Amino acid sequence: MAIKAHLDPSKSGDPQRAAPRRELRLETSGFVPGAGEANVTIHNISATGLLLETGLDLTQGERLTLDLPEAGAVMAVVVWRSERLFGCTFEQALGPAALAAAQLQGFAPEAAQAESRSAQPSIAKGEALGPRLNRLRREAGLTLSDVAAVLGVSKPTVWAWEKGKARPLPERLDAIAATLGVPPETLAEMPATPGNASALIEECRTRIAEACGATAKSVRIVIEL
Repeated sequence: MAIKAHLDPSKSGDPQRAAPRRELRLETSGFVPGAGEANVTIHNISATGLLLETGLDLTQGERLTLDLPEAGAVMAVVVWRSERLFGCTFEQALGPAALAAAQLQGFAPEAAQAESRSAQPSIAKGEALGPRLNRLRREAGLTLSDVAAVLGVSKPTVWAWEKGKARPLPERLDAIAATLGVPPETLAEMPATPGNASALIEECRTRIAEACGATAKSVRIVIEL
């Protein structure tokens, strides 16, 4: 179950405010206090941000003010858009108590538990990006179709990312992190570790194949030591 909310109309025309903000009010007991009918659905909330859906025209960099239980007024910034879906990051991460209170506002217990796990993601030593995406997606309780729908790509594309047969564009990593409910640095490149040469070679083979429009099997890599 998602959280319903109401987002005030744009205040960009107010000459007194150089950096206009919108107030996002969460639904409580079936209604939004002091606001009109809910026009926003919050699908995902973590310590670092939230994923919302609305028909309103939000712009990248726009700031939203949320009044969260246990946290008070919290500022979120829109960082990416995919049709009606918007990924936002908090200017300051939520603490455990504030996160739990926000999740209990509308999410089912299963979703709250998944979000709690994703709030502090771990990175296994030597874990390549593909397996990491697969693990984080499963920990968030999302399917391949869920991730594909949010990012506006095909299900086979997400599958190829997780299998290491393709790599997401660098500029898409922030959107992927927001969809999975993890900080962007969780998807950052990890330095190679001794004894992990085979994984590094396969990654290079895949990159070369993509650049040349060939299959990975047709790429041979010779190493002279």
